[in-house]
Amino acid sequence: MQMPARAVINVSVSSHYREDSYASETVTQGILGEWVEVIEHRPLFSRVRQEDGYTSWISTDQLAFAEPPAGIDVQVRSHFIAIRSEPSADAAVIRDAVIGAKLAAAAEENGWTRVILPDGMPGWVETKHFGSFPPATPDQVIGLVREFLGYQYVWGGRTPKGFDCSGLVQTAFALHGTKLPRDAWQQQEHHIVSDRFGDGIPGDLFFFARTPEKVTHVAVCIGHGRFIHASGWVRHNSLNQADADFSKDHVDTFVSVNRYPPEL
Repeated sequence: MQMPARAVINVSVSSHYREDSYASETVTQGILGEWVEVIEHRPLFSRVRQEDGYTSWISTDQLAFAEPPAGIDVQVRSHFIAIRSEPSADAAVIRDAVIGAKLAAAAEENGWTRVILPDGMPGWVETKHFGSFPPATPDQVIGLVREFLGYQYVWGGRTPKGFDCSGLVQTAFALHGTKLPRDAWQQQEHHIVSDRFGDGIPGDLFFFARTPEKVTHVAVCIGHGRFIHASGWVRHNSLNQADADFSKDHVDTFVSVNRYPPEL
């Protein structure tokens, strides 16, 4: 049987593994409606490549191997939504979705949108949960990152169900149309503007490393040496000793200021 060239994520948030085993390390995630290139297809696991170039293994039963459903693409703007069997808040939930998920909208009725899921199943979502994102500006990126304050840290996470540091950054920029690599060390390779944190302006990225060989952490600068990052949870910290949330550890491990996109 010929291997399908593409598939689409068919669950709210899919876990992606380094190896074809649930015991393997989770390296990233996918979201409902996201298309992936299928590199290797097996009954239990499939190796896929996502749009950011990341390759990983995903449970095959979390993929839909189907033609794109007919309809107008709509994007989830709320952090979490329920997809219901009927246009009613009392109807059964058939799937859920997170911010950034794209679905095919087939109709609208009394404040509800009828959507077609990747596997062809119809569902209903309150129309108020859909919306678009403007192009990336420092204010837009910082505003979105602030919405995620308090959400837990999850290794490999890139959604409000749990973020890792680079997943938080990648998601915040991607939703505003700016594509970044997946891992912190990959993000740090581009658009370096300074090795002094005092040169950072709101919307810049701060990078950190415990060894010279590899950057392991990233944060979003919000100005004056302060930043938001995912560490335990999404939170504020500061590189200024006078601030109550000063982090000496981050001063000691600071590497660079980077700017995405470079014209910001």
